Amino acid sequence: PSTVVHAQYFKNVDPLIGAEGDGNVFIGPSYPYGMIKPGPDCSINSNSGYLPDLSKPVYGFSQVHVSGTGGGPKYGNISIMPFAGDFESIKQESLRTNEQVELGYYNVILQKWNIKTEITTSQKAAFYQFNFNNDGRKAIKIDLGAYLGETPIPDGREAQQFVGSEVEIVSSNEVKGYTRIRGGWNNGSAYTVYFTAVFNKPFTKFSTWKNNQLSPLQKIQLDEGQKTGAMLFFDSSNNDTLQMKIGISFISSLKAKQNIETEIPHWSFAKTLQAVQSKWESVLSKVEIDKSATDEQKRMFYTALYHTMLMPVDRTGENPLWENTSPYYDDFYAIWDTFRSSNPLITLITPSREVEIVNALLQIYKREGYMPDARSGNCNGRTQGGSNADVLIADAFVKGLKGINYSLGLEAMLKDAIYPPGGNEEKEGRGGLTDYNRLGYVSSNFVRAGNRTLEYAYNDFCLAQVAKGINRNGEYWRFDKQSDNWQNLWRDINDNGATGFIMPKDP
Repeated sequence: PSTVVHAQYFKNVDPLIGAEGDGNVFIGPSYPYGMIKPGPDCSINSNSGYLPDLSKPVYGFSQVHVSGTGGGPKYGNISIMPFAGDFESIKQESLRTNEQVELGYYNVILQKWNIKTEITTSQKAAFYQFNFNNDGRKAIKIDLGAYLGETPIPDGREAQQFVGSEVEIVSSNEVKGYTRIRGGWNNGSAYTVYFTAVFNKPFTKFSTWKNNQLSPLQKIQLDEGQKTGAMLFFDSSNNDTLQMKIGISFISSLKAKQNIETEIPHWSFAKTLQAVQSKWESVLSKVEIDKSATDEQKRMFYTALYHTMLMPVDRTGENPLWENTSPYYDDFYAIWDTFRSSNPLITLITPSREVEIVNALLQIYKREGYMPDARSGNCNGRTQGGSNADVLIADAFVKGLKGINYSLGLEAMLKDAIYPPGGNEEKEGRGGLTDYNRLGYVSSNFVRAGNRTLEYAYNDFCLAQVAKGINRNGEYWRFDKQSDNWQNLWRDINDNGATGFIMPKDP
């Protein structure tokens, strides 16, 4: 009945859980599966950019992050920093105080110049609010040379590498540009994050820079493979609040501007915050836990549920690689982790979302030849064990999800099972497949021989289920039999009172 006041599920979420140590959880505001993830960066070596240690300063707030990942960092693009002094210095940083983190909302006081910085977000655009508690000049830095995982070593494994950047002052309240980066955790090819930023007040002066050389009033810094950025100066009275909306895109800065106009057409910070909270409310409220649950149990449960919906990222309409009419998702980081956890959960609580995810994987197969086991920055890379996109297709099939071409799904699974990826065996497909298909196991000539054998056998079982269901009996018999391959590494060995282990063998 309408008289019942519903609990606000989103208030149980504590985004700081998992932010310490190697948790690497992103703490800034995000939409469910949101493309833009604005938040503070305190260390270029942190996967999430964030450090809870308040003795570590913030050097900027970047717009793209991953959450909860291991390995080398990815993203940290388009860094924003407010400041109110040292106007000749490109490097700006400040200690934090009064940090406040809630679902869809981040708030901190930057101690150095006493600037209150608040952030909320929509799906592809973010809303910043800066309260400058000073009388003089106020400035915003937009740094297109900053990114996570930077090292001086060229082509360092798992390190991101700078490719290029560009900035243009469009008018007295609009700036656009891009940053192009390659590498990172999945050793991927170059990806470009475009942006447009608009302000609610005009800036009176500006400087741009290239390669650490400031150029007052120069409107454009073209991409010549060097780091660029802009400093914007605002003259206004004491206690002024400056608002900035920033849109990002993987297509163009015009698309980034359209993302702002479509998603945040107004200048109300409160309205944007309310929209992201109610969006989360609608997905979190699909799962109700027992009334006897304590507040702590509710906090643990709903925060964990929230964390399952930060990645993969919905980039439908933002795919720079092929036609943009079909679903596109990125930051599968990695399906090896999620096939047994968050993907079956999505299948239960939002089956339409899982259909989109599987269709995105099939698009990647159609255009690039293999589905990913992991993917980031529009590039497959970093297979963790099996070819586990196979599991997502089989899971969708046995749970009766409609709107997926399972014949195409079987074709994509057969590609994984029959054709060795060649070359870099950790990019996609099944490394060590030549052994597996000849010997019935991956030999110790390959790394991770034991777990690869187990996972390929399970992937074969998944393939067999779909083959059987669509009456492809030859494939069903072949792969059902192959799913017994794990037995080829079983040894009846005793150890500490347990009998029976998987033990890799040589060829």
